[in-house]
Parts: sequence; structure tokens; C-alpha cells
Amino acid sequence: MSKDRTDYLLDINKVLGPKLSKKLPRFAVNFLKRRIHQDEINDCIMHAEHYCGAGFFDEALKYVGISYRIRGEENLEPDKRYLFVCNHPLGGPEALIIGSVFRRLYGQGFKVPVNHILANLKPLNEFFVPVKVYSSRQSRELGDQIAEMFQSDFQVLVFPAGLCARKIDGKVTEMPWKKMFVTQARKYERDVVPMHISGFNSKRFFFFTKLSMFLKLKFNIGMLFLVDELFNKKGEEFVITIGKPVPYTTFDKTKSDRQWAAEMQEHVKTLGADNGCLPNM
Repeated sequence: MSKDRTDYLLDINKVLGPKLSKKLPRFAVNFLKRRIHQDEINDCIMHAEHYCGAGFFDEALKYVGISYRIRGEENLEPDKRYLFVCNHPLGGPEALIIGSVFRRLYGQGFKVPVNHILANLKPLNEFFVPVKVYSSRQSRELGDQIAEMFQSDFQVLVFPAGLCARKIDGKVTEMPWKKMFVTQARKYERDVVPMHISGFNSKRFFFFTKLSMFLKLKFNIGMLFLVDELFNKKGEEFVITIGKPVPYTTFDKTKSDRQWAAEMQEHVKTLGADNGCLPNM
């Protein structure tokens, strides 16, 4: 039986699960609903022309008032299977913007590993593979999904930093890139496309992130405000810069995979010149 529009609505109680929903006081659940903008997201779904599938990327960007422009699109070969790697300055807008870009370039044929918050956005969950950003352990089922993603003919994009950029010693700083994409590029023979997106989060996000680090919490309190960050970007234009593909054969034994990942991270930083990012990004 085909789903109707209401099947795609966001429900924080279902995201939390029955046990946690019952344990949390009502005010806490209502707080979470406001923080993730449940009503606004559902309003977008109910009034969007394309309320599911790749078309919803554009619908969501239009609803929150975000635009973008692309540089370097000519670097891509339309029929080649790539592994895109991108910096992670924001947390929400990247996924929507890149989804819109990929829809334009590749139709429905792409996958993006994302955190569990975005993974619960039902209109787009066919494009998202959930990952545990705070744990190196993934379930066997999830591991199989990731392997299947890399084996497929889909274009794949990953955020090697895993976490959004933090403010450290007064500078907005991208977390060190994990080496996984280097290993997977070589294993599945995918050329790597460096990509940079402009922008940065608010002082409030950085405050709660720093507070979480100070308190040595496993969970970043700032994550609760990521959807707020998305809606607060109304009227902003972002710049996506696509670099030239790097052949997977580049990642040889002259350097460790970790060193290759760090080198690619530095390369992506250079792509951000003059595109609206902070000078220290």
C-alpha cells in the first residue's frame, strides 16, 4: 500500500522510542519538539509539492529560505562513480544543500551517511545512511549498509570530520578527518572529489559545544540546537566549491591513510578561499 503524506511527518516520540518517551517529563519532550522544529518541518511536508524523495531537498531549502551557488561543477565527469568528501561547518544545511546539488547532477543516485537526527527525516531517508558519530562501533547491519553503499553505483558523499566544526582557542576549527574514506576509496576504486561548503554556526552553538567538552559529556548539547541553526540561516547564500577528482591510486603506501586524510583536509581548506568562510576555517 502506498504511503500518504502524513506517513512522512516527524514525531519526536517515535524518534525517542516508547521507553524514553515515557520516562521523560512532558516539558522535556515539548522542549525537544521546539528545538527540532517539529511543527515547522511537518508544515513543510504537508504543503510541499514534492513531500518525499530528492525533490524535498529543494522544498526544504525554499521553506527555510536558504540559497546556494556552485563553483567547479565542470570538474566532474557525469558517468563516473565518485566518493565526495566535504568539510562539516554546520550540521544541517550541508545535507540539504548537497542533496539539492546531487539531485541536479545525478537525479536520485546518491547516498550520504548522516547523524541519527537527519536520518529520522522520513522524506529523505532513502538517501541517508545513519551512522553513530559518537562511537566507532556500528552494528553489523549498519556495517552491511555502508559496505553496500560503497559497492553500489550511487555517488557517495561523506563528512570525514564526523562532527561539526568547533571553536577552539577562539578559532572555528574543523575536527581532524578520519581515514575511513581513504581506505574505502582504495577498496572500492572510487576517485575522491574534494568539496568545500561555506558557512559557520552561531556563538550559541559553540558555547554549548564548549560546555559539553568542559563537562566531559559524551553527548554534545549543541546538537539539540542544530535544527535551530538551520532555520536561523534564512536569507543566507552558501557557496559549494567542487575540486578536481583525486584518483584513488594516489593513496599509496608512501603515506599512511591517516596522513592522506589530513592532506585531503588541507586541500579542501584551500578550496574555500573567497567563498564566504571564516579566514581561520
